[in-house]
Amino acid sequence: MKHYTLRNSGVQISEEVFGCWAIGGTYFTGAEDAMSIAAIRSAIDHGINTLDTAPAYGHGHSENLVAEAIRGMDRSDVVISTKLPRSLLARENVRPSCEKSLRDLSTDYIDIYFIHWPSDKGDPIAETMEELMKLKDCGKIRCIGLSNFSTAQIIEAEKYGEVDVLQPCWSLLWRYQDDDSLRYAKEHGIGVINYSPLAQGILTGKFAKNRVFDVNDGRSHASLFQQPYFNRALDLVDALRPYAEKYGVTMAQLSIRMCMQNPAITAPIVGAKSDTQVLDNVKACDFEISAEDYKAIDALSKEFTDTLPAFKNFFWQ
Repeated sequence: MKHYTLRNSGVQISEEVFGCWAIGGTYFTGAEDAMSIAAIRSAIDHGINTLDTAPAYGHGHSENLVAEAIRGMDRSDVVISTKLPRSLLARENVRPSCEKSLRDLSTDYIDIYFIHWPSDKGDPIAETMEELMKLKDCGKIRCIGLSNFSTAQIIEAEKYGEVDVLQPCWSLLWRYQDDDSLRYAKEHGIGVINYSPLAQGILTGKFAKNRVFDVNDGRSHASLFQQPYFNRALDLVDALRPYAEKYGVTMAQLSIRMCMQNPAITAPIVGAKSDTQVLDNVKACDFEISAEDYKAIDALSKEFTDTLPAFKNFFWQ
């Protein structure tokens, strides 16, 4: 497992990041706490030292599970990433929110602290960033990250403090930030850990065109899970299958590997609900896609994404 240092922070993340969204249990269904804890421990055993969570993932439940999973481990062996909620970006809320996450994670510092979403209430980014810099100065956080920010918003935030890493939504089915924030990050040495590299499961190749998601499953209202986009996405999956077969890997492993070989991405965030899924995911580290095949897969991906409408975000049309 390779590791990469985020900008000037000294924080080293693994080339795959364990995503703790699904184990929160409020967006996806089917997570079981004991299996989730076992999955986190399995990921760490296999070199995935970086865990990405947030207060929004199960209203704090995901952070609690991370705390339980790493209990008794050397804290310096694990990199924890969590987030400042969009509703708490006002100056007076930043430190209390961070301290709540510290308690829920049972730790005295957070390695990467993201602003989860840009403000939709007019909270001044200057005030939010200034408070984050204070938290960094006193050692409560080690890195500042921005999630779901546009390039213009990143540039504005950087006026008030150093941004170490971005967290955009990116996959072979969702590339809205290809020529924008990803390029900016690469040019300025900012790390990128992309979420939903499997497009919430579509790129696993396990869904049929007649699949219906329960109303309690967040994917029932997600943009790419609506027609005609869902069926078109599955057509792309079918077009990619020969490449997975060529390398003797699963569709998920091929899709994760494409993220890992993207020169603008530092490491993809890959979720898992069981240690079996973890073992499947880490196999993406064991092969390399040729330059010719990477170019061909990239072209197929862009052919799909270039025809998508201007969705509000992955979660809502």
